[in-house]
Amino acid sequence: MTFDVVGLCRREPDADALISAIRAASPLSEVEVDEDRMLFLLRHPGGRVVLTIENARSVRVPGEVRRLLGIDVPPPVWWVESRAPEDDAEAEAIARGFTAALVAVTGGSSWSSR
Repeated sequence: MTFDVVGLCRREPDADALISAIRAASPLSEVEVDEDRMLFLLRHPGGRVVLTIENARSVRVPGEVRRLLGIDVPPPVWWVESRAPEDDAEAEAIARGFTAALVAVTGGSSWSSR
């Protein structure tokens, strides 16, 4: 199981927004890019993965966010999902911090699995 956070961004997150949010949430983490799966992996300086971030996707179907998360958001919306290991308080804080920083730059809101 994972702790999941979704950034529901009003503006499309560009590379600068993603990097800025990553650095704000976890300045000491190393970032690994999995280009095949379009993922960013944040690694704690000790090597463990603390956060996995998926590439931003435009939500094109009206009502899709409501169907999946049970909340309404006005279009346009870019979905940025990140996952932290379950029962890892530090990773959860990094996940929340990343999404908060991203939404602060792009506008929008967030949803989490708890």
